[in-house]
Amino acid sequence: MTKLICVTTIIFLLSGPVAKAETTHGFCTLKKSSAFAEDIFTTKVGKRMKGTCKFYIDEFFGRKIINANITVENSADVPLFCQYYVAFFDAEGNLVGCAEQGIFGDEGLEPGESENFGSCLIPLPAGEHEKISSYQITFYESESPIGK
Repeated sequence: MTKLICVTTIIFLLSGPVAKAETTHGFCTLKKSSAFAEDIFTTKVGKRMKGTCKFYIDEFFGRKIINANITVENSADVPLFCQYYVAFFDAEGNLVGCAEQGIFGDEGLEPGESENFGSCLIPLPAGEHEKISSYQITFYESESPIGK
């Protein structure tokens, strides 16, 4: 049995980097704003791939949306990949809306580079935006493509 555990541990350690997950949550109040306003809800995620999340209500092609975009910057000395998931809930804990985005391809984000994920837009029926009282984010970062 000890040999099996040792072999399993060695295979795990040699299998390459594993995506590290970080989950954070909290209360938030979203208001109509823009990405450049200073009074919007902002939170940060990530260890080596640093992310700044901005949440606010906006319009996109005439539709009222939650904008939940994130800007990431690779502070590591190797290319990194990341995957961002964000969900919004009402006061009873019911899911109101969610979005996700990440870095695809095989190259990753180079050290010192940054990227804005501008497609985390959540259109909702009228009246639903105002119900949002909390959020949850799960953020994965890895030296290898996530999902491979």
